[in-house]
Amino acid sequence: MRDADPRDLGLKPRLPPFLLGFLAASFQIYLLREFAAEFYGNELIFGLFLGSWLLWGGLGSLVRPAPRRTAGVSGLAGLYGLAIGLFFVGLAGLRFSHKVLGVLPAELIGLAPALGAALLLSLVLSFPLGHGFVLNVGLHRGDVATVYILESAGAAAAGLLVHFGLIPRLSNWQGAALVGGAAAIVVFVAMKPGRWKPLLAGVAVLAAALAGLDRPAQEAAWKPLRLVAARDTRYGKLEVIRTEEQITFFDNGLAIFSNPDEGAAEESIHFALLQRQGPRRVLLIGGGISGGAAEALKYPDVRVDCVELDPAVIRMTFKHLSGPMRAALINPRVRIVASDGRSFLESSLDRYEAILLNLPEPATAQINRYYTREFFLQVRRKLAPGGVFGFVLPSSENYISDALGQFLSSIAATLRDVFPEVRAVPGGNCVFLASDAPLTTEAGRLSAEVGRLGLDVRFVAPAMLRARLDPARIEQLAGKISGPGARINRDLVPVSYFFHAVLWAGQFRGLESRFLHAAATVAPFWILDAPLALFALGLLFLALSKRRSPARYLVPVAVMGFTSIAVEVAVFVAFQANFGVVYGKIPLLLAAFMAGLTIGSLAARARKRPAGSELAVIQGAFVLLVVLTSQSLSGAGGEPVPFALIFGFGALGGGLFVSANRRLLLERPHPGLSYGIDLLASFAGVVLAAGLIIPLFGIPALLLRLAILNAVCFLFLLVSLRRPL
Repeated sequence: MRDADPRDLGLKPRLPPFLLGFLAASFQIYLLREFAAEFYGNELIFGLFLGSWLLWGGLGSLVRPAPRRTAGVSGLAGLYGLAIGLFFVGLAGLRFSHKVLGVLPAELIGLAPALGAALLLSLVLSFPLGHGFVLNVGLHRGDVATVYILESAGAAAAGLLVHFGLIPRLSNWQGAALVGGAAAIVVFVAMKPGRWKPLLAGVAVLAAALAGLDRPAQEAAWKPLRLVAARDTRYGKLEVIRTEEQITFFDNGLAIFSNPDEGAAEESIHFALLQRQGPRRVLLIGGGISGGAAEALKYPDVRVDCVELDPAVIRMTFKHLSGPMRAALINPRVRIVASDGRSFLESSLDRYEAILLNLPEPATAQINRYYTREFFLQVRRKLAPGGVFGFVLPSSENYISDALGQFLSSIAATLRDVFPEVRAVPGGNCVFLASDAPLTTEAGRLSAEVGRLGLDVRFVAPAMLRARLDPARIEQLAGKISGPGARINRDLVPVSYFFHAVLWAGQFRGLESRFLHAAATVAPFWILDAPLALFALGLLFLALSKRRSPARYLVPVAVMGFTSIAVEVAVFVAFQANFGVVYGKIPLLLAAFMAGLTIGSLAARARKRPAGSELAVIQGAFVLLVVLTSQSLSGAGGEPVPFALIFGFGALGGGLFVSANRRLLLERPHPGLSYGIDLLASFAGVVLAAGLIIPLFGIPALLLRLAILNAVCFLFLLVSLRRPL
């Protein structure tokens, strides 16, 4: 490695790698938040973006710098300035991505365009940042461990700052502008960029423009629709669109409700409440502020608890709803609670005659947790004897396709596994009803109850009920959703979320639709066990080979990268199921992992004469920690447990990386090789875990295979330590 530029000798070289980690982590957080809002933010989309980021970062770190050129601190300053500028451009590109793709705002986009956007965005940002790792190693005269430690520390600092300091107070664009502008100032002042000063000055101007143009850019992106309100919260991006007299609330690009929408409000309330007579307590999880509470108040002696997750939704609703709707929300018979619905239900001491769920369909793992067996059991425990549980899912008026039938069958089977009585009302939306007492879908009986109560309704009126509740239509729907092979939807095996992804992708009839449909029909062995068996055979061949190879150091690095990211995804989903929304906790969980990475790397680097068995010991600890994680999925111990687990994987990963890389450089002096292998393996881990294994087979199945994978690698290391490769 050549020496750095002489002008850099007055600068302690710790700042550039720390800043690299800070920029990479903060860029990733803000880009992921914006990407989720623009591309229908489910976990498949998260997996596409994170996978693309890791893929290009890994490839960038594998590129060796030119042998006669050295970046020096000044050259790194130019790279950072360029990355910050591209970060700002990328945010703007994401906001106007619908315009570029030629679709209307809020129109669904397939996986293929989302993958293209993720790959392009990661190419222009993650690739140079990945190469920046190699350049920083050159600045430190080949000391990979020090650069790795400082970069991890910078990423941990970014996660803490963004989570605690920026997200609660600033919009995504404002926070990104502050991060990028402040970083540009630090680069300008501390790294003496020389000929790169005009670039950094331009970046500062872009930061000011980004912060000032946030709202005008959102309004321009929504045209021809009219944006009347927008706010970034720790739960997501909230936007309110007005069309004539109707307003629609969007959360991360998903329409959560419109008002007025009498049809949706009536069917979500009346099919359930018409089942029973007399005074009752009603719990509305979602939908109360969009018209559900007003419909429930049409019944005498009804008291309503409305639970909404995001307080910002409640505030924005009061501001934009019409007078009669606001009047219903301040009625003394209505109580509004800002809380996670599952957490509220778990802690509530009350029992309800009706619990009504009015949330979007399970398009994400976050929402899917309200359609699982575990949640349905919670609901049954909180229902009074004879109480009714109800919710509405999109369906089809006359034709149920195979994909739609598979999705609805999974939900119906999950309900039947908990409640002895389940009914489904056909229509453009399917109304599910469940109870421990008899239910009715007879049009005559429900019409008589509407007349007795004198309800002022239009879409659940007797004339409408006769057509909608035709016995032939009810029987046809029941036949479509009562198949014997329907799978139960669970917190840790969110199959309904995957079936909805298949249904969603089917709208575009592209490669993504065929891929997801094929994956749903493949036997578990070919996805879970066959690759593991091939990997074990490959390691057996390497262990028996007499040819010397650096594989004994690269294999554990690859297994570490694959395992760490897959466990992170699993912990995110389990955290979501146990404690509520994880969207706002991602920066903090990332900070915990990076902090562990820093501590583990420092501990390994401090060992001046590491024992030859060090790698095997760390690999064995990975096996034990994966097993411990599998025993901690129930949420016992509270929120600190997932953070401790993530920290532990980071600490083991940092220790293994430094220990393996120290030996690897003696045989293969490539400064970015092990780092690149780490990121490429992480790319494979996040795509497989988030996109296939967790939704299809569940977290327990994933963790079991990860434990076996790490145990195989442990045995490989034991053999390779005794027999040189």
